[in-house]
Amino acid sequence: MKQKPRAREREREKKDRDDRARRRRTNDTMKMFWFKEEEEELKEGEQEVLLSGRRRRREKVDDLSTTTTTDKRILLKGMTITMMLVAALCVFGVISGDSSSVRRDGGFESRAAAAMVGSGREEREMETSDARPFAAPNQQRESLLSSTGTTTSLGVDDGASSSSLSSSSSAQNGAKEEERSVFVAVRDLFKYESRILDNSTSSSSSSSGVDALATTKRNYELDDGALFGASRQWGSIRAKLNLAVNETSGSRENGRKLFLFVRHGEATHNAWGERRTGEAPLPNEQVPCTDEVTGKSLLDPSLTQVGLHEATESGKALGTYLEKAFKESGEEEAKKIAFFTSPQARAVETSRVAVFHTSSVKKYQSASGKSIRVSDLIRNKIDLTVPFEVRRPYSFEDDATGDPIRYGGLSRALAKREEKYLEGCEFTKTLEDITSIHENDDYEIAREDVTRETKCRLGEATSDSVFTCADELGLLVNSDGELRYESNELTIQSVRDRMRVWFANVFEEERDAKVIVAFVHSDVIEGALKELFGEDMKSEYDALNGDVVPVLVKDVRPKEYLNFWNETDY
Repeated sequence: MKQKPRAREREREKKDRDDRARRRRTNDTMKMFWFKEEEEELKEGEQEVLLSGRRRRREKVDDLSTTTTTDKRILLKGMTITMMLVAALCVFGVISGDSSSVRRDGGFESRAAAAMVGSGREEREMETSDARPFAAPNQQRESLLSSTGTTTSLGVDDGASSSSLSSSSSAQNGAKEEERSVFVAVRDLFKYESRILDNSTSSSSSSSGVDALATTKRNYELDDGALFGASRQWGSIRAKLNLAVNETSGSRENGRKLFLFVRHGEATHNAWGERRTGEAPLPNEQVPCTDEVTGKSLLDPSLTQVGLHEATESGKALGTYLEKAFKESGEEEAKKIAFFTSPQARAVETSRVAVFHTSSVKKYQSASGKSIRVSDLIRNKIDLTVPFEVRRPYSFEDDATGDPIRYGGLSRALAKREEKYLEGCEFTKTLEDITSIHENDDYEIAREDVTRETKCRLGEATSDSVFTCADELGLLVNSDGELRYESNELTIQSVRDRMRVWFANVFEEERDAKVIVAFVHSDVIEGALKELFGEDMKSEYDALNGDVVPVLVKDVRPKEYLNFWNETDY
């Protein structure tokens, strides 16, 4: 039986309504997909392109209503595939492009510093065409930071520059993922850890009374000397130090050592800077080589009377630390100790007082049968433009020719200053001279050859130098006149890379030693702690003159890399 015309017309109208509803639902779904994906993946700077693209797609969607159902399905399927490809390209293309630009450009702070070139402009023009520009900021208190990258701190604290270094480093670390260290601190052993691992302690308003007290006292002055700054009994610390490495457990740990970092006593430049506190920052090229008040040299400066007293006190504290570390140990165990010092005069003099003039320490050094090793890797932050960071030469003659060394051991930035800033800019004693003043001085000064690797040069270490720069625990240059401008260390990350190489050499060359004593600088302590605690270190340590900073370190380098150093495994 045939349908009536009216019934067939109603049926067609119903089918058309259903088709239109289905198309609207499909169109709405596609719109939501396109617009949501674009909002999530496209950057803010591409909003104009995004809007124009939306308008074009709206026109295409509206045009669908004028085509047949078959044509619409084909168009929808084709456009869906196209948009998925576009979205994938946006995700991988845009993100990869941003990442590569971050890697190429580096940290913001380092780029800004490199742009603000100050002293040494003429000398840099003498460098080869591939030499990169540098800035030489030596800001050592946050209050002295200025808009130029070439003003120096007023010598308040040769190591307190970690404030400015850390701020520059944080900018760089923000641009890239934190590198995982291959040397790790065993935690929850010493009280200072809570201070540096808690970022709230950096604010005076949120610091507790204990934290505030800790920043004005040395480690061995905490808790009235009962535990010498330890957060647990020393028996527990000794147990962790002597814990045998279980090679069957799958652990990557290769060994443990207790490091005792001793910061040097007050030096001439520290006192000079204290007097200038509150004055305008001084450009690096105007920092004098002689203290105008005391007449003492600021060129690789020596300890003051206050500094000598601080060195004496740190020696007494060091003796107590060693007694606690080797308590209940036999004579053979007590020999497992090694001593290191920075080659800069203030550290050498501190080590002389704290070791050779302190009987409780001298007995351990004598029992070990080892000299105090002088190592360039633990010198202070390298800055070739200020007198108190320039290291004196090993000798005044060139090893190969016997001729006088260039600039008398000074950096070019100092040697070619204007006449009024040249007064007192001359070394009268070598490193050999200051390490053999007294009969009982026992220092080992080895010369290392690092010409084979660029990344093994002083101040040019990278994150992977730890695997290739072996046999380097001595002097890497005869004098700072041999250093390049690329050697200047603008951030604490540079010091940290250098410390990583030092840790690797110590673990390799002092395998039997359980305790390592190092006379260093505040920047070195800061760089070491950054290496050992990594991104968990939220606050600076700011070591005081004469402070002793203990830290138990694990070597977790992958065992397959140890062949770079020695065929004999642990």
